Amino acid sequence: MARLCGAKTRSGATCKNGAMANGRCRMHGGKTPQTNQNAAKPGSLYSKYLTPEEQAQFDQIELGRVDDELRLTRIRLARALGQEQEKGGTLEVDSAVKRQGGGPQVAAAELHTKRRDYVGIIDRLTARIESLERTRAELMKDAPPGGDDDLTRDDTVILKPDEPIPENPVV
Repeated sequence: MARLCGAKTRSGATCKNGAMANGRCRMHGGKTPQTNQNAAKPGSLYSKYLTPEEQAQFDQIELGRVDDELRLTRIRLARALGQEQEKGGTLEVDSAVKRQGGGPQVAAAELHTKRRDYVGIIDRLTARIESLERTRAELMKDAPPGGDDDLTRDDTVILKPDEPIPENPVV
């Protein structure tokens, strides 16, 4: 005798359809695949939208360098402050539209200008710098004192030029 599905139906009785390999009929999940075919795979979220050149650059980017991000953001802030000083209240060209036809009452060309929001740009960059400084302080707090380049650390051995390297240094 064939196995029955056994799932509870809306009437409260058990389903009388034949069960598939997983113990349920086709209407109660018997044909459901075992794995999620749409599951996120590592690295696939962004990589499917990158060009081959960007993919090569993406793989070479060094991670975990808060100092570099902080320097770059400070440079961008300096640029924004310079632009604000240079072009602060003036209008900048946003877009230009040229038209043909329309008669004498329609303008042949339009020039759309806008005043750039330097205050907003500077505020965003300042907030980003604050966030990076906070992250850097947390990382420095968690890092061992001295860092890798510090010669005053306890696990650093300073040898004279004629002294042999010890096999098992005492730390």
